Formats: sequence, structure tokens, C-alpha cells
Amino acid sequence: GDRAAAADEFALAAREPGELQEQARAALRGLEEDPPEAAGIRRDALLNQGYELLRRDDAAAAREKFQMALRADPGKSLIAKQLGYMSAADGDMKEAAARLEGVRLLEPRDHRTALELGYIYDSLHEEAAARRSFAAAAESPDPAIGGPARKALERILSRTDPLYLDLEAAALSSSRFANKVFSFDAKAGWKPDHAGPLAIYAAVRGTRDTRSRSGEVPEIYSDDAVSFAPGLRLQPKGWSASLTAEWGLTVNLLRTSERPNRTQTDGRVVLSDYRYWPGPKRLFADAGLNAGWYGRYRDNVIATLRVRGGLRIPAGRSSQLTAYVPAYFHKDSNRDFYNNIVEAGVGLEFQPLTTANLSVRAEYLRGWYAGIEGRDPNPYGPRYDEVRATVAYYAHFSRRPAAAGFEPTRRRRPVW
Repeated sequence: GDRAAAADEFALAAREPGELQEQARAALRGLEEDPPEAAGIRRDALLNQGYELLRRDDAAAAREKFQMALRADPGKSLIAKQLGYMSAADGDMKEAAARLEGVRLLEPRDHRTALELGYIYDSLHEEAAARRSFAAAAESPDPAIGGPARKALERILSRTDPLYLDLEAAALSSSRFANKVFSFDAKAGWKPDHAGPLAIYAAVRGTRDTRSRSGEVPEIYSDDAVSFAPGLRLQPKGWSASLTAEWGLTVNLLRTSERPNRTQTDGRVVLSDYRYWPGPKRLFADAGLNAGWYGRYRDNVIATLRVRGGLRIPAGRSSQLTAYVPAYFHKDSNRDFYNNIVEAGVGLEFQPLTTANLSVRAEYLRGWYAGIEGRDPNPYGPRYDEVRATVAYYAHFSRRPAAAGFEPTRRRRPVW
């Protein structure tokens, strides 16, 4: 029966060295301890208790019951699958992968689990394992499984091309200064080894606002400039954080006493990271960090941490509305008052298409200055209120194997 087949599969896995060897040995011991009838009764009772606890939103207690049920009957793939999905929902992708790999041992033709495994390995940057799982899922006769698997496989294969293009663009409206700020950032890169950590790129970025002006008494609300720079990007395999270093030329769109020349050299070294944690019932949390040295700003070291928690609400077949609570923290080494602030508030974000990183965002924020003043005194008081509206877009382009040109690839990435 199922237990005999499971014992055969686990026996094979137990003989092979690797991550699954100990898990397979423990499963074999569990199969030998209880007679089938007693194991089935105990398993079903624990499963019922676990599902009841899930209905009460007690995930921790439910997980414990499912683990006990799996120990009672290691050959029941449904239990391992449930534990795998719970681990994925908790953000423990390595544990989820281990659980679902156990399911694949028991049910090699379970294409849906292979598809989920592919997504999990892709989020862990384990490209070979993701490719293997998506290839298995692509064999499914069900188009709802085989279609997404083939697209995901094609996306992974496209990364083997050394050339890529990243585009970011944003338009921001600020009620506090009655100002509008437009920015863009483009990087054309070459990654000599797609599995390696190093990429070489050329960057073009620019910012322009509607209120800043030069003259005898300049008013500067944004750093209006366009820069051109070659750069290096370092991102070890499996890491979400990356380190970039650039040195190039900046064109000043506004002349001031601090920037009297039309052009100047400019360098920066920046550490960036982004993390996303899915929660139950469409809840989520995410965080983004940027910290770096900027030669243009008087050799300043500036760090910004952005944290959000919220709820994702489907707004149609391909749209999504997100309600969230943001908190933003800014700190620098030059003690500039405008770089030492804390902001918190509420926000709404609308994505017309969930398949593209295009969003429209509105936020109400209250800000507090940290009371730090360096070269310039703070003329605005200790706190402020602001409404910000932002339209933002991000896309990663790479050459797909069957395409002559560049095509966009979907990636989860925030445009803050």
C-alpha cells in the first residue's frame, strides 16, 4: 500500500548522502514504530486537531499537531505538503523546500508541488534546483500548471544571458512644498558569469523638480542633476543584499555657490537590501535599506530604512490594492537636518497590473526632525505633516533565448 511504497522511497533516500538523508531515516523509523491501523487513527485525530487550530488562527499550535501527525504516518504526503505551505507562509523558505522535497519523494508525479518548489527555490536564488523543479512541473498536462512552469523556466533560462537592462522611473508630488519631483535610473549591465556575484554596468540617472531655482538667492528643494557613471555590482548567490560602486560625471542642472560648475566628478558606494514577509489572510510586511557613501554630498554617509506592514486586497482579475502603515528612518554622518528625520503614517497603493511593477501610491505622513543641525540650521520647526502622491515603475529586461531583442522579466521589487 501507500506505507510500503513510502518505505521504499525513504529507503532509497536514506542511502544517499545529502540534506534529505536524515529526514528519510527518521521517516523510516516512524514507519516501523506503529502498526498501520494505529498510525492511521492517530494521524487522522492529529490532522483534525491541526485543521481546527488553523481555523482559530493558531498557526503555531496547528504546526505542532501536523508535525505529530507526520511522525505518526511519515508516508502521508498531504501532511508534509501542509507543513511546507505553512513554512512558506511564515517566510521560512528553506524549511518549506525541505518539506516539499519530501512530498516529491512520495509523489514524483505531483506537478503542482513541483511548481511551488520551483517558486520557492527561485526566491532562495537556488537556480539549478528551481530549474529542475520547473522542468518537472512543465510536464503536467494541466495548462494551469504546465503553462506557468514553462514561463518560469524560460525566465530562469533568460538569466544565463550576460546582458541586462534595469529601468526605474518615478513622479512624486509633495503637498508640503507644493513641489513635483521627476526621477529616472537606468543601468545597462553585463554579468560575465550568471551564477557569479559580479556584474559590470553603465548607469544613467537624473532628477528634476518644479520648484528649485538658481540665481542670486537660490532655492533648492531637490538635487537637480543628470549623472553618467560606470559601476560594479556585487551580490553573492543566495543573498538579497547587493553592494554597488560607481565613479563618473554629473551634469548640474542648477548652478549654486556650492555647485558653480556645469559638470563635476561624482562617486558613490551603496549597500541595498529588500525583504518581504507574507503573512496570513493577505497580510504582509516588507523592509528596504539603502546605506552608502556619496561623494557629491560632501562625502556624506546616508542611510535610509523603510518599513511597511499592511494588507493586500484583490481589485479585479489582474489588479491589486494595498493598504499599509509605513515608517521611514533617515540618518547621515554630516548631521544635515533634512537627513535626520523619522516619518510615519498611512498609505494606499494601487497596481493596475500585478504582472508589472507599476504602482500609484498616496501617503499621509507625519515627520519629526531629530534635532540634529550641522552646517545649516533647521528653519521648519520640529515636525511636519505631508501628503505624497507617487507614480512609480520598475522593469528588468533580458534577452530570452528564443527572442531577438530584449523583453521584460517580472521581478518582485519595490520602487520607493
